[in-house]
Amino acid sequence: MKYISTTLFALAVVSSIAVAQTKPPSPPSADPTKAPAIPVAKPADASSSAAKSDATKLGVVEKDTRRQVFILPLGGMVGVGLRHQEMEKIEKEADKFGPGQIIVIRINSGGGLVTEGDDIADSLTRMRDKHRVVAWIEVAISGAAFTAMHCREIYFLKTGTLGSITMYEGVKSVEGKVLEAWIARVAEVSEGAGRNAQVGRCMVYSPLVVSYTKDAKSGKVTFFENDTGEHMLSDDKDNLTFTEDVALDCGFSQGTADTEEELFKIMQLKPNSYVVNPQGKKVAEAWEKIIKDSVKARERISNEWDIKGSGQGPAAQIAVRMKLLDEMLRIWEKCEPVAMGYEGGGILIPEDAQQYEDLFASFQKAKVKAPIVKQAFDRLKKQYKQQLAEMRNNK
Repeated sequence: MKYISTTLFALAVVSSIAVAQTKPPSPPSADPTKAPAIPVAKPADASSSAAKSDATKLGVVEKDTRRQVFILPLGGMVGVGLRHQEMEKIEKEADKFGPGQIIVIRINSGGGLVTEGDDIADSLTRMRDKHRVVAWIEVAISGAAFTAMHCREIYFLKTGTLGSITMYEGVKSVEGKVLEAWIARVAEVSEGAGRNAQVGRCMVYSPLVVSYTKDAKSGKVTFFENDTGEHMLSDDKDNLTFTEDVALDCGFSQGTADTEEELFKIMQLKPNSYVVNPQGKKVAEAWEKIIKDSVKARERISNEWDIKGSGQGPAAQIAVRMKLLDEMLRIWEKCEPVAMGYEGGGILIPEDAQQYEDLFASFQKAKVKAPIVKQAFDRLKKQYKQQLAEMRNNK
């Protein structure tokens, strides 16, 4: 079955053609140069100090009305370390406190799977309509830049970089209608978050150019889809990639911060008006641990599978393999990206289990692949049990 042994790179490519033609982002506001209003938390009731004092005397505990700030650091490969699932977990946490909470996604990723693009787009588009969703950039290249572009506010670290949203087919970047669709989509995402569409296009396709002029008094920036602006933002040689200083000068970035304290100050968060909620970092740390543990487990399982219970009889070898199939399935259920081999090692499905073509016909399109893998493993274990029964009968 060719698709079972397909490499990570090819998997991403197969999906890339589809993603450029799938769901578009939410339509931009009437004036695409202006970002829609950020949801604001309802202010606390300005009750008199006497009323508060009475409430205290009665033993009434006042609800903390400060806005919750969730810092969600996501790094590594898009679709592995940087995923929509962790964003949605924080969305649910923020929802508990009502609209207008603050979600800061700190991004450190060189890109990854195109297939994750639609899910991230859906999640962030929904989240930004309820909460203040911010991208804080360490490194955001390709799919990671596409992620950040959905946020209405983008801040950089001093060493931050963002851009070069390139889609590949094989070892070549996509061409023709697929490329046109992808350029259009990134332009829509850019406009939908209140940015210039040409800036998005130039991140995808290097022959396109963009320049800008900045008014010395007002600081207003005007973009040009040619080289007539005072400052050339992107030439026709390379896909546009922002550095911190350029992003700040042209208004693509709202500010530069290397620490959370600096970030909160630039975001104009008043002291005592917010509280940093630890759930953001806890969610990120928990997923990072699952990835590390799963990578370690799959290395051990793969080695043991190759050994096959060496030095023991055929029955013992089959018993070992049945146990390892159960362990493989647990990785599929806990950490599918590692089981898919996106970070190396190949797909975690033994050749013996790849024979069930009826099961794997829909494998690539399945959102959650563990149930298909379980069916295949159950069939293989049944086959192994039959072999064990035959061995016992032949004694």
